[in-house]
Amino acid sequence: MTEDVPRQPRKLKIFLASPGDVVEEREALSRLVRDINDVLAFLAPGALLTLELVRYETHTSPDIGSPQDVINRQIAPDYDIFIGVMWKRTGTPTAHYASGTIEEFYRAYERRKTGHLPRIMFYFCDQPIAIPDAGEIEQLAGVVKFRAELAKLGLTAGYPSHGEFAEYVRGGLLRAIRDLLQEESRASHVTEKASEGVPVDGAVKAEILHLAAEYEEIREKMPSSGARTRRMTAVFSRMKASAAAVRGLLQEFERSESAGLRLAAIAILQMFPTAEHLDWLAQRLDNPGLEKPFVGYQAAVAMLNAMQALPAADASKLKAALEKAMGLAKSLPEDSDRLDVLGLAQQEWTRRFASS
Repeated sequence: MTEDVPRQPRKLKIFLASPGDVVEEREALSRLVRDINDVLAFLAPGALLTLELVRYETHTSPDIGSPQDVINRQIAPDYDIFIGVMWKRTGTPTAHYASGTIEEFYRAYERRKTGHLPRIMFYFCDQPIAIPDAGEIEQLAGVVKFRAELAKLGLTAGYPSHGEFAEYVRGGLLRAIRDLLQEESRASHVTEKASEGVPVDGAVKAEILHLAAEYEEIREKMPSSGARTRRMTAVFSRMKASAAAVRGLLQEFERSESAGLRLAAIAILQMFPTAEHLDWLAQRLDNPGLEKPFVGYQAAVAMLNAMQALPAADASKLKAALEKAMGLAKSLPEDSDRLDVLGLAQQEWTRRFASS
């Protein structure tokens, strides 16, 4: 008789990078990690899983050198998840980058290119600011530039205010944890499905309907601009925050004549990738024939998430959907952001499945 191998404790490390103007968010993430650990300990003590939040306040000590050099030396780059946060400041410049936060991001991103870690998420606060002075304008311009760079990688999300950060980061953090555990444990896989008939809270559905209408109104009334894209991105972030509660409406949203509700379906699929909906996602890249480019971009991000989350059994479906999406995206080459994200999805597919 074969004895069971004892389960080994697993600690997932989460690295937090941010400048000094988002202290509330740093504390909110610390509380969220503690709350998740309490839930894990109560509901799944046998899993032996804990989260550790890695940040300079708790994981560094005074040492010789610039502050960023000290952080780089003392915090090992072995974390599993990278979370970045910005509002109106990029932070203090370092020897090689515009700020320490930006340097920490690129260190994580270079490591991510060679493997499946770390999962990377970067959040930008959209809370209004007072009229800035000259120095603040320079900092704010740096944030705008960096946000545009990350948008090309499909790694950004927005949230409306400091106090709402935890609500928006919770879903992304839980999805990253789930994806990592699934990738580490290939022994069993249950395909995520948002089945018809699952009860949906009426208030949450009403909120999604409101957001869909808001998206369509922004699209209709605002001229094409960075401001319009930011408004639409904010709406989409709120859709993602409610995605878990409306998964049962996924197929209804997909079939809807409302572009806003189809966008809500993409929000669900970004959070809960499924192989059964890959072809529908790929078809969203028919821009502007079938969908608007913003919808196509978010569909491309959902495709990237699927490449990271779905198992090897779905490799052929992933490849076929990606090839279809690439072909459609190339019909609008001047909108390069979608192509950039799909290029990352192709790299992810190659890393995970090309040798199998």
